Amino acid sequence: MRRLFSNKPGATFNENLPTTTINVRKDCIELISKVDSGVYAITNLKSAGNGQMQIIANWGRFFDLIQNPEVQIPRCKISCPTLYRLLTNSIENIILAKKNGDSDYSVCRLVPMTGVIPLLSITKEVLDINKDFVNMMIDICNELSHNPPFPAWKDGLNELWN
Repeated sequence: MRRLFSNKPGATFNENLPTTTINVRKDCIELISKVDSGVYAITNLKSAGNGQMQIIANWGRFFDLIQNPEVQIPRCKISCPTLYRLLTNSIENIILAKKNGDSDYSVCRLVPMTGVIPLLSITKEVLDINKDFVNMMIDICNELSHNPPFPAWKDGLNELWN
């Protein structure tokens, strides 16, 4: 699974969807969003069971920087409010997860799966949810870049790039 940001889209954009494209991989479906010239946000779709699928943003090992949550998380409340809401599970349907045996952290958003597989469930609604999800990830990155609660956290944003 590719990290959240890349300077290579990995797929061709269509004139009907000029800012989003889809790339099918063996373990997931990538939704690639054009953020800026030469900057793309990659989110992944996977089945989550129970008629749901996950939109996943791979944050690499960025969250390993949280060594002392009791001290570090409260310091995010003012300088990085969106990150604080993520870290305190205050955003509906969005969680921070790390699978057993995996070194990368993922931010996941649950959405209904209307087809038998995630690819058949990509509707305008799912694309809109993905757009809002990507915008939230960008907001967190901007908060960390402009006003990091700890200097190493700004440097840690390099973990988000492929």
